[in-house]
Amino acid sequence: MQKEVSKIMKKKLKVIQIGTGSWGFSWVEKALQSPWVELAGLVDMKQEMLDYAVNTYHLDPSICFLTLKEAVKHVEADAAFVVVPPAFHKEVAIEALECGLHCLVEKPLAEEMEDALKMVLAAEKAGKKLMISQNYRFKRAPQTVKQLVEKGFVGEIGSVFINFQKAPHFTGFRTEMFEPLIQDMSIHHFDQIRGILGLNPVRIKAHSWNTSWSWFKGNPAASVIFEMENGAVVSYNGSWVSQGWETTWDGDWRIQGSEGEIHWHNNQVILHPSDLFVSVFQDGAVEKNGDLVFDLAAMEEEERMASIAEFAAAIAENREPETNGRDNLYSLAMVLGAKYAAKTGACVEVAELLDPRHFSKYAHIDD
Repeated sequence: MQKEVSKIMKKKLKVIQIGTGSWGFSWVEKALQSPWVELAGLVDMKQEMLDYAVNTYHLDPSICFLTLKEAVKHVEADAAFVVVPPAFHKEVAIEALECGLHCLVEKPLAEEMEDALKMVLAAEKAGKKLMISQNYRFKRAPQTVKQLVEKGFVGEIGSVFINFQKAPHFTGFRTEMFEPLIQDMSIHHFDQIRGILGLNPVRIKAHSWNTSWSWFKGNPAASVIFEMENGAVVSYNGSWVSQGWETTWDGDWRIQGSEGEIHWHNNQVILHPSDLFVSVFQDGAVEKNGDLVFDLAAMEEEERMASIAEFAAAIAENREPETNGRDNLYSLAMVLGAKYAAKTGACVEVAELLDPRHFSKYAHIDD
């Protein structure tokens, strides 16, 4: 990706980062490491956080500000990284967009669909790019799976089975969330479903629960069923309190179609075709006992660095980034729909989730 972006970029993108904290400081590191952006400014409402950034990353104090309003007065910038808590995404991103800055926003886009749509409309009104950092899309293994699906190796997709099992002993806000797995983790997998399959969901059913040994106040385990627009069904099962077998953070995927099945697990991508002789002579694949084991797609960068590259390239080419705000409304709808379905037992229509006339129905699900 780096070589491709380098061909497009005539100059570095000047970025103001809004928000610090433990995760925010890792974004400072990414901005300083990226060959495509220049950290033009840093904004945080707490002076001690700015002081920490200056001392830790040797930043010029003159580029650190308590407000975005002050930052845009004193530094030249093209874009903003929005790394504040999700509850403040709308307020901060809209201010940045109205200041003429493109925005790369940490996931999730927003906590409520109404806020998310307001952000999308603000970006469209300003003529600026709004991208959500769905960094799990930008990894070698899912990109490999996506390419196999696009090339038709499994034919028409009918069923997808995803299992995710981890036992992270988090402290802090995640242990207090109503639906920690669905809201904080599954958003990655839900967005990957759309990115890999090239399909949007139309209907959602879900059940979530806690266990006797859990260290979470809310529900760290869930089963979610998505009916996709082509009629395919995705069965997602996840747990953050697994006491035995664990998957990778991507999970264990089986994508079944009319021409075969893709098994993606432990960073391996394996195709079991219905007719090996149709698929056996494929570049980058080795046949083993009737299965084709594929090399992972080449990428110069992965995860957040690749997200930054996509953001910079989209601005340079004046196109919508892959995980743009309007597209991401569907990923947010999957999270909100799963939470609502788990809470009420209802089957949720995605079209209703995206309809402003029904925003109030799905607002404040955690209450």
